[in-house]
Amino acid sequence: MVARARHFKVWTFLAAAGLVAAGMAGPAVAGDFEDMVNAERTFAADASVRGTREAFLQSLASDGVVFAPGPGNGKTIWAFRPDDKNRLEWTPEVAEVAASGDLGYVSGPWRYTVKGDAHPSEFGHFLTVWKKQADGVWKVLAHHVIIHSESPFPDKVVRRGALASGPAPTWSVGIGELREADRAEAGLATATMVSDDFLRLRDGHLPEGMASGDALAGGSGTRLDTGLAISAAGDLAATWGGSADGPTWLRIWRRPAAGDPPGLGWRLAVDLDRAVLRLAE
Repeated sequence: MVARARHFKVWTFLAAAGLVAAGMAGPAVAGDFEDMVNAERTFAADASVRGTREAFLQSLASDGVVFAPGPGNGKTIWAFRPDDKNRLEWTPEVAEVAASGDLGYVSGPWRYTVKGDAHPSEFGHFLTVWKKQADGVWKVLAHHVIIHSESPFPDKVVRRGALASGPAPTWSVGIGELREADRAEAGLATATMVSDDFLRLRDGHLPEGMASGDALAGGSGTRLDTGLAISAAGDLAATWGGSADGPTWLRIWRRPAAGDPPGLGWRLAVDLDRAVLRLAE
């Protein structure tokens, strides 16, 4: 396997040491979860009314990431895409927000219909990482998808996790530990690294909770771009990475709490991995 350099971009609200002292992060308010889910719904509605290109340009943060096929700046990528009349529809199915109410994610099914066709021709699931901006507006920090067979659109959103996972652990679980955990090869999963409600997203399969998987075959490229974000509370994190000619990933991690076994590290809550993207998404 060709050696790859890792280029980390860090979006974090943590102190310089990578840890948050107890009480420093503001708690999530009751509406944070609903606001984030509504931002996803508005994103999808904009795609139907204004077109997919305009919807992405409107909802992406200035540093938001999409995969085309490797991770890159979303606004730059979508600015150069044509404004076609094909229809991309999606809806939220599950979501979770950090205890500090500044970082979260939404996942659900999507379907794609070519202009002039009566029925959609492609289906899958998406995973969107959302970050609340300084003005309180939620923007897309990272977005990735998988492709699988048709699945129904849900009529409600299931909330995952909780507003707080409990007091922070007394042992170090910060950026350094997150980077180390994210070194796992794309596709690799074991029971010791995942959460009890682990959600796995893979091409060709509906979302599942299988807590085991082999690493995906690597590409021949030499560049591997990666990034991460951690909530102000330090309880929820997202990591992403990949290359233009190899596997890509978008992962959601949860920090353990003080009551968990000593030494427990970040636990993988959602894992989206793709071997090679067929389309620029």
